[in-house]
Amino acid sequence: MRAISARGLGKGYRRYRRPLDRAREWLGRGVHHETFWAVRDLSFELDRGETLGLVGDNGAGKTSLLAMLAGAATPTEGALEIRGRVGSILELGAGLHGEFSGRENIFLAGQAQGLSRETIAAEVEGIISFSGLGEFIDQPVRTYSSGMFLRLAFSVATAVRPDILVIDEALAVGDQRFQARCTERIDDFVRRGGTLVFCSHNLYQVRKLCRQALWLDQGRVVRRGPAAEVCDAYTDHSRGRVLAGELGLPDGTAPLLEIRRVEAVDGQGLPAGRLETGDSLTLRVWLQREAGADIEPGVAVGVVRSDGLVCHCGSSDLSSVQPREIGPDSFYISVHFPELPLFGGSYHFNVAAIDDRRPLVMLDVKEGEAPFSVTNPGTDWGVCRLRHVWSGELPDEAPRGEKGEGRA
Repeated sequence: MRAISARGLGKGYRRYRRPLDRAREWLGRGVHHETFWAVRDLSFELDRGETLGLVGDNGAGKTSLLAMLAGAATPTEGALEIRGRVGSILELGAGLHGEFSGRENIFLAGQAQGLSRETIAAEVEGIISFSGLGEFIDQPVRTYSSGMFLRLAFSVATAVRPDILVIDEALAVGDQRFQARCTERIDDFVRRGGTLVFCSHNLYQVRKLCRQALWLDQGRVVRRGPAAEVCDAYTDHSRGRVLAGELGLPDGTAPLLEIRRVEAVDGQGLPAGRLETGDSLTLRVWLQREAGADIEPGVAVGVVRSDGLVCHCGSSDLSSVQPREIGPDSFYISVHFPELPLFGGSYHFNVAAIDDRRPLVMLDVKEGEAPFSVTNPGTDWGVCRLRHVWSGELPDEAPRGEKGEGRA
């Protein structure tokens, strides 16, 4: 069942050169504006229960699209069909009245979404509890910090059980504990069959929360598909633009140093699929340099846990090791971990090709490479196993007062 259907959707804004031109047009003295299209010729469909992430640069049209989905803006052209009640968190604090208390704003926001006062009253205590605002709930919203704004807006938008949830950068504000609670609530909303449209510059959050992604540029769709693939394509495009600017190259230039192949093997030289804490592992990387490129090849490697925690990061240039040339502009390098003290979980490598003379410039990046899992046969836990020895022996020279000596 379709939740959202957009066909040829467009949102245009009038742009005037001078304030006087607006007045002249209002008085019927001709057309004195030009139209800026924030979104143009955009078509997509989203079924009930699906999750869609929006990615793109600032000004790509993401916020204008979300505003139309939330009913806060009217399309200039095309057709937009929404089936179900929409809950939204757009501009931070939008829809909250600064002079009213948080409690009063809960009722205002709920009624704005078409809920009766009785329905809202039944949810108030749960909303307050989730927001964690405590005694501040009865203070004017104008006294809230940006994080408190978010807590209230998110708590209201998700507590009223919408069919479709539209979120614009809401998780970028607030402490880590509340962000984790927000993510858990979104996951629960999706598991219950809710439809999510989520926009963020944090591509890890897009990957984690969304199955599909839509990449917008200048109001038009560049690519749509699985979230991981779209995020990777957008990341490559963004890095290419940064690199082109730093090296004085035109946009879209192919990598000067490309990662051709990445593999991880265990102590027996077999593909490292499943390891135990303390096992060894070797990561192998093959590179290809563009002919004639003035590049000193190098590699940076990160060991990343499935939740995004970077467990280790290092590079060949910091270790003063250069890749070996194995053919015309072809190179090979490996990094050996004699002992991986990682605890149980799933891991992967992020690999970057760098110029040893400019190691901060990543020429090519591959994320999620050579995935492997670790099993911890011991009983300790945490991030990694630290070598340690337990002992009940007192030191030879104990401070006065130990070993039963009395005080002088």
